[in-house]
Amino acid sequence: MTIKVKDLSVQYENKIIFYNTELEIPNNKLTMLIGANGTGKTTLFKIITKNIEIKNINIYNDFKKIFLLPQKITYPTGLTLYEYVTSFFYSNSLKWFITEEEKQQTEKVLEILELSDRKNILIDNLSSGELQKANIATALLSKSDCLFLDEPTSNMDLINQIKILEILKKLKNEDITCVMIIHDLNAAAMYGDYFIGINKDKKIISLEKSEFFTEKNLEDIFGIKIKVVKNNDNVTVQFLN
Repeated sequence: MTIKVKDLSVQYENKIIFYNTELEIPNNKLTMLIGANGTGKTTLFKIITKNIEIKNINIYNDFKKIFLLPQKITYPTGLTLYEYVTSFFYSNSLKWFITEEEKQQTEKVLEILELSDRKNILIDNLSSGELQKANIATALLSKSDCLFLDEPTSNMDLINQIKILEILKKLKNEDITCVMIIHDLNAAAMYGDYFIGINKDKKIISLEKSEFFTEKNLEDIFGIKIKVVKNNDNVTVQFLN
């Protein structure tokens, strides 16, 4: 399974966002999308997931279902974590209760995400890391086999960033493909399998980790001097003055 985008051209108020762009998202890998602010990463996500309609674009997709987790989410008040997560089951149908099977699915997902002991806590009182894990729980309950996550580790401390990335990495074992926008290059290098970079000229570089992390590629994407240190499969990125 894969997603292939061809002939992507987007113009807004006489500003070219993308022009004849092509890219591919491979199956069963954690794909990292990186680039400076304003290069169109979120726009690209919305186009691929069809939250923005673009004419004359060729998108080939053979995933069963795609789920987009946006960066900015408005949360309701007064709901427990369990009520927030299970509200997904009511969103697409007129129903007043969830089935026993749906309850079991929810319990399993909460256990995977280490949220079982937090399910009766109001979401108003959850940490940013717990909230993001609750959002990922909703994505898993949607039974999507491809998740697009817009900066899922933003505004988190280091521990919660690692926990989220560990969870996303392990989803490959569940045959779930994840694509995420991330700004931390070292975290991306540690957990990512495949990389897509967008530079200021909207040129896209998409490669496996071993080929992607070169000083030339990163300087092309960010426009600054960057040192890349490789030790076997480990990659460290240093920004130079």
